[in-house]
Amino acid sequence: MPTRIEMPELSSDGEGAALATWLVSVGDRVEKGDVIAEIETDKSTLELEAPASGTITRFEIEEGAEDIQPGTLLALLEAEAEAKPEAEVGESPSVSEIDPSPPPPPPATEAGSLRTSTPLARRAAKDRDIDVSTLEGSGPGGRVVEEDVLRSAESGSASALTSTPAVAAATTSSASVDDRAVSFETRPLSAMRRTIARRLAESKREVPHFYLSRRCSMDAVFEARLELNREVGEAGPAISVNDFVVLAAARALREVPEANVSFIDADGDARSAPELRIFERVDISVAVATDGGLVTPVVRDADRKGLAGIAAEVKELALLAREGKLRPEQYQGGSFTISNLGMYGIESVYPILNPPQACILGVGAAREEPVVRQGEVGIGRVAVFTLAADHRAIDGAVGARLLAALCERLEEPLAMLL
Repeated sequence: MPTRIEMPELSSDGEGAALATWLVSVGDRVEKGDVIAEIETDKSTLELEAPASGTITRFEIEEGAEDIQPGTLLALLEAEAEAKPEAEVGESPSVSEIDPSPPPPPPATEAGSLRTSTPLARRAAKDRDIDVSTLEGSGPGGRVVEEDVLRSAESGSASALTSTPAVAAATTSSASVDDRAVSFETRPLSAMRRTIARRLAESKREVPHFYLSRRCSMDAVFEARLELNREVGEAGPAISVNDFVVLAAARALREVPEANVSFIDADGDARSAPELRIFERVDISVAVATDGGLVTPVVRDADRKGLAGIAAEVKELALLAREGKLRPEQYQGGSFTISNLGMYGIESVYPILNPPQACILGVGAAREEPVVRQGEVGIGRVAVFTLAADHRAIDGAVGARLLAALCERLEEPLAMLL
């Protein structure tokens, strides 16, 4: 019997994934552990390995197929131990040995570009209108990597993909109006972008959001950050303002556990009732912007870690997210999300919830402005923190307590280090 190559289970909730690329063709011989395909989830691109050594005999799922459920048959592989011996001279195969449905031809590729380029390289090439099949790869085995695409874009030596402009013409009964050519490029959404679009639409449509905002003084955070980074120097990771926010939010959630929850709907099942899950652990999802969309890797037990540990972990997770190398366990299961757009100069952020989480914190920029201290006007750094919450799980008073606990820690950050 041939060996089945199936879609692995990539998430705890059993969600499907997309088959981005076959890296082999029907008839190719592979070794056990060879990467034969690339799978896209809404968070990352993962590699699918051959379960055994042998020859690929059939593709059951074509490239680009979406929402493939775990356990779905993707391809068949004739393992070496099961390969049938060659027929002796003059011997004809029996009718039962003939496959009545020969395997379909392998999917067409552009000069094998899908098998000789990395996902990041193809994404970078698509963003820059570059034909990846024209590039010479510098990666292992001559594979085109992202650096090759960027180098080609800078030199302008790569051939650009052409797109056909759409022409709109308006006519009247007597004469036609001047034709105007409208040029545009149509790009298919990636699996990540499609999933993000679907989930955010569902969240905004089905979850009763409410928002609470609070202004927090950030002077003490900036002073503490400057001093800590001066002491650490090059011996450890640089600590950012966002690292202080992650730690403060985690400690605030420990103080206000009613906000560290998720709302689980019954999905219309009359036999089940909605439930509220209160988490014992504080796992903070940190939003990271990537070329493909927003990714939220998780800092586990953030309330039990120090600033240096959080800084190192967030830096590593952000790098993996931008490279599309996050493993499922690194982005699943967070209990609270932080979306910080302060580094872009945004004053206020009104984020959309990421169900089943019941809270997400939007962080704005810390700006210098007039502040009143002990009856005197001075200059201080102030940031706006906006909490979006699911009103099915959390009331306004709980959200207010959480923001108060957060600001208390940011205004006295040294107390978090004791």
